[in-house]
Amino acid sequence: MKLTPISSAGGAIITEVDLKEILSAENQKKLKDALYKYGVLVIKDQEISDQDQFRFCEFMGGLGTRGKPLNRRKEDSDSEYAGTVHLVTNLTDQGKPLGSFGDGEVWFHHDGIFKEVPDAATVLYALAVTSTGGETVFANMHLAYDNLDSKIKAKLSGLSALNIYDYASRGRVDLNQDISQLNHWIHPLVIRHPETGKKALYVNPLMTARVEGISEFESNALLELLFKYQDNDDIIFEHKWDVGDLVIMDNRSISHARRDFPPGEPRMLRRTLVQGVSVNS
Repeated sequence: MKLTPISSAGGAIITEVDLKEILSAENQKKLKDALYKYGVLVIKDQEISDQDQFRFCEFMGGLGTRGKPLNRRKEDSDSEYAGTVHLVTNLTDQGKPLGSFGDGEVWFHHDGIFKEVPDAATVLYALAVTSTGGETVFANMHLAYDNLDSKIKAKLSGLSALNIYDYASRGRVDLNQDISQLNHWIHPLVIRHPETGKKALYVNPLMTARVEGISEFESNALLELLFKYQDNDDIIFEHKWDVGDLVIMDNRSISHARRDFPPGEPRMLRRTLVQGVSVNS
């Protein structure tokens, strides 16, 4: 198994490993340690089944479930959301989406931040990719926190935010509505990674909607400031997909976004989750 760092901001490419095989305990530990160190692992040249992907999630921390969005769209089946595998794709079958997050750009976000217990990691396996665009962009949120000055760090201590997502929407949720039927949860603005103990900024422009306990004006100003620390070239790196890539990202230390790509070109990633534990400041 060979590891090559992607950038100083994080990420590593893994080669010379076959996830169809049952890995030794030593190699399993190497992958887990590498994930905590680099935040994102890109495991190249895989030909794996969904069962192989499930087994990978199990030894990386346990296979998680996506759960059922409160505001499930009529065209979405129960089985799609109740299961452990989900397709990130723009493909349809007789006009019905085969998955979610079809075409276009997606803003920075943390997967599962709107859950009581967020997902520890997201695993994506590339089944079809576009000729250009569609890169996944990652932001190292440990570095985002480290870049804050001491006054901002002190201000964030003890503050939490409402994180909310509407599966039927592509942008931020309007809070001037009944949100009881939308997936939402309050988490600290700064969390401590349960494995490494390192602090990370835990906000993102797609899903973090409001800082609790301060005025709307103060909340908006603080979030806009923190979003700028996330959108910083010094903490960002990206991955251009090839078919057969398996990517795992640590949702406690990494947020991610998607670049736009040509509409109509097939794109399909098979998505599974690694179960998490409660996040604390």
